[in-house]
Amino acid sequence: MNDDNKLKGVFGCGLLMGLADAVPGVSGGTIALILGIYDKLLNFLAVCVSFFKAGFPKESRTDFFTALNFLIPLALGMFLSYYLVTKVLVGSDSSPGLLMDKETGPYIYSFFFGLVFISIREPWKFVTNPSNNNYFLVLSGAILVFIYTRYPIESTSNIFLVISGILALTAMLLPGVSGALVLLTLGLYDEIVGYVHNMEVVPLMYFFLGGFISLFTFVPFMNRMLNNHRELTMSILTGLMIGSLITLWPWKESYDKGSLPENLPLGQILDDFDFLSIFITVLAFLIGIFSSYGLKYFERRLRN
Repeated sequence: MNDDNKLKGVFGCGLLMGLADAVPGVSGGTIALILGIYDKLLNFLAVCVSFFKAGFPKESRTDFFTALNFLIPLALGMFLSYYLVTKVLVGSDSSPGLLMDKETGPYIYSFFFGLVFISIREPWKFVTNPSNNNYFLVLSGAILVFIYTRYPIESTSNIFLVISGILALTAMLLPGVSGALVLLTLGLYDEIVGYVHNMEVVPLMYFFLGGFISLFTFVPFMNRMLNNHRELTMSILTGLMIGSLITLWPWKESYDKGSLPENLPLGQILDDFDFLSIFITVLAFLIGIFSSYGLKYFERRLRN
């Protein structure tokens, strides 16, 4: 693949990651893992962080610009996709998007439920000889996601925007932990989306400041974990992806903005949704499963 096609491929990865980051319960890190660029993403981020920490050394400039050649088109794709997708999925107060509508919300959630469900095997395949420690970490990861979705917090102070930026970017980089879901849990999902759509610079500066803090702390740590403890790290990531299925359950009590909705039990689904709606939701789940094979094909094209 020539340089132009590589840039287009990386930009395409960014589009897919931005799409995932726009949906509460789906992580851009999950898509990066499925596409086979997760290690490269963390490594290039770590290169940039090390370059700044070392005071811009000349001997590291080549590695730094190589990292930027990957990260810039990826980031542009992510931002463009996030902006457009949230317009469609979230919408506005007067015109709710597809994700916020009871008629279409189950289909969107179901598609991503299927995609994440079939993709749980991606991190787990790096665990060659599973032990009790690996299974314990899988369980711990799943429980962690469940816990942070149970305790929503609401605050809009500038300091809290910084804290939310730290948590959201860290979550976006972790497969199975959704940055959008973290913001929803914190009561800031609609506000951050509104800031992006309206280009409100000041609150976004506080939010991105938290993101930069996360880059300089979490990324080096995660990079070391992948290099030195890959199987244990992948076990945790597997658990995080399993836990995210709880939030992607298609049938919910409400699809309104500004809240983390409760899932409906199986018995209530037949009462609240008609047969055609349930059929299309199941179909969306199957499409999500098969789309994972399309992503793997895209991954192979990136490698060639």
